[in-house]
Amino acid sequence: MKRLLFYLAILIAVAMIWYGESRKFFCLDNGKCVTVWKTYDDVCYIIPGRYYGIFRPSDNFIQSSNTNFLTIYFTGELPNLLVYKSEEPLKVSNTNKHKWIFYDYKSNIQKFDSILYVANAKRNNDIKSNARLMDIFIQENYALDKNGKHL
Repeated sequence: MKRLLFYLAILIAVAMIWYGESRKFFCLDNGKCVTVWKTYDDVCYIIPGRYYGIFRPSDNFIQSSNTNFLTIYFTGELPNLLVYKSEEPLKVSNTNKHKWIFYDYKSNIQKFDSILYVANAKRNNDIKSNARLMDIFIQENYALDKNGKHL
């Protein structure tokens, strides 16, 4: 009987961790991926690539709320550059300069417009052919590419 209770407690603990620590991988057609890791206490980590760690990432990530919406841009002009736009304030960690570096779109709109968008762009998806974007809806657990396709 004690063994059954022990296994039941472990099963409940694993189910609670699984529910409270959801992780999704969103990948674009060019192979660029982002991990969106929603955790307890309304904390979400956005990490370049596929992140399988069990602890908070130590470098190069975005920390957001679990209800935020943000857009991440990948560009071929600057290969290790990720530009983001967010509805809410974010905490950004760029501790390792040899990995992906995050830049806030609002920090230099003219520069990022010239890198990301075609001339006379009217819509959010009027980006250059060597750039990609990913709209991430954290609360709803999905992402869209520039054409509105679910990732």
